[in-house]
Amino acid sequence: MEFYYIGLSDIMTGMTDFPGFDTVVEPRIAASASRGKHSILRFYMDYPQPAGSYDSHTPQFLIDDYNLTMTPWSSVDLNAVGSSPDYSDENLKTALNNFVAALGDRYDGDSRVGFVQVGLLGFWGEWHTWTEDVATHSWIPDATKMELIDAFDAAFQTTQVQIRYPHWYAVGANQRQGFGLHDDSFAHSTIDEGVYGAPMSWFFWSQVQATAATEFWMSGAMGGEVRPELQATIFDDNYAAGTQYKQDFGMCADTTHATYMLNYHAFGASYAGNALTSARAASDQMGYAFRIAEVSVAEGSVGDTVDITATVIQDGIAPFYYDLSIALACPDAFSATVGGVDGIVSEGSTASFTFTAVPATSTCLSSLDFSLSSPYALAGAPVKFAQGVSDGKVVAVSLPLPPGSPPSSSPPTPSPTTTPLATQAKYVCSKNMPLPTTICAEGSVAGGDCANENENNGCQKGGKRCWWNPTCSGGDNPPITPSPTPNTGGCPVCAPTGQSCCGTCIDSGKPSGRGCSV
Repeated sequence: MEFYYIGLSDIMTGMTDFPGFDTVVEPRIAASASRGKHSILRFYMDYPQPAGSYDSHTPQFLIDDYNLTMTPWSSVDLNAVGSSPDYSDENLKTALNNFVAALGDRYDGDSRVGFVQVGLLGFWGEWHTWTEDVATHSWIPDATKMELIDAFDAAFQTTQVQIRYPHWYAVGANQRQGFGLHDDSFAHSTIDEGVYGAPMSWFFWSQVQATAATEFWMSGAMGGEVRPELQATIFDDNYAAGTQYKQDFGMCADTTHATYMLNYHAFGASYAGNALTSARAASDQMGYAFRIAEVSVAEGSVGDTVDITATVIQDGIAPFYYDLSIALACPDAFSATVGGVDGIVSEGSTASFTFTAVPATSTCLSSLDFSLSSPYALAGAPVKFAQGVSDGKVVAVSLPLPPGSPPSSSPPTPSPTTTPLATQAKYVCSKNMPLPTTICAEGSVAGGDCANENENNGCQKGGKRCWWNPTCSGGDNPPITPSPTPNTGGCPVCAPTGQSCCGTCIDSGKPSGRGCSV
């Protein structure tokens, strides 16, 4: 995704005049889409800058034609100056309502726009006017915030909306569908780990808890920005995670169920070595991660066909917030799509999707390709599984032909869907749990501090651990097997490992915890 700050004065020249949609917004999101990237938009009026470089982005017509009062300010703490409009002014509020309505009319449901941040109010559009002068803190009336929430709620029925702080009128008991949050000081003042000597009620998650909004992420996405001064070092081995204002990225992401975080350092100076490995693991940790856990076949209701059911598990810490379907195709000119994958919300939860009237031929059943499909996916940037070939674009499965006669009372164990490959355990040394595919692609075989397979002991410095995938084979994932069927005198197959299990098969939760438990 790509993020855009845009001044309101660059868009709006009159109460109902918005030439900047064509000249400013459209070129940006079109360029991002051409790169296969969704856009995140935030509009602002007062962007603090050092003295001598500040430009107001409050629309000039409001000042000239409607006598909008502007209040210049300066802050030693921020090393910045600015000019705040009178946020209680009725003409200003009318202008903001008109802008939001026009923005929604133009871009709600536009697949090129991933998220729209409410913005507009306060410094940087972050809904606060905090300086060392407490008199500035109350410049934004609550009534103005509520009116803006109503405006965005009315204007955006499809595209996700995010606000900077958990306002009671938008989340919690009054949760608006599609309203999420963004923390622009992520890992600096996100969670209170109890190392500050007193409760930190102003921290992001403390405010979420106080608003009884800890489940906002189930319908509205969590985003934000890694605090700028932490970006260069947060994935270093010697980063002092858990000390004051240096919080553990993985813990913050897990707590808030983060979908994305802005991190300009990652795409500028960038990371190298262990820091790059940890940064990639942190990226993998966020958002959704769908995996096909099981595929089963049954006799179809139509002659010479079968019904195929795929069970999908959500390994991610956050849902997919737009319509998402699972598709099945095979060489016998069969293709079908079943919706509802976006309904698998919580980590470890599953849902099954059945495809009917699939040709009962060896040509088809030996070459089944599962993929994910969304109207929000951009050309060249499909939604991917956390497994499979082509970096998750396709999960390939092979099933045997159904028997030509009714099964006996003791049916045999079904054959694997693909020929099992030789496997080996690999590990990644990281603070945050990476995806299994990342471990296979970038990991090492047992050795050094991670000599004992499947033991997640500490390794290196900075609170890192050994994260294992015992079933790596040339970077591929282990074969998916059909639903396990017990054979006489034997044990059923445990899907996560593909091996027989006479104990308890754990096939949900985090990948590192799955397998046979005796």
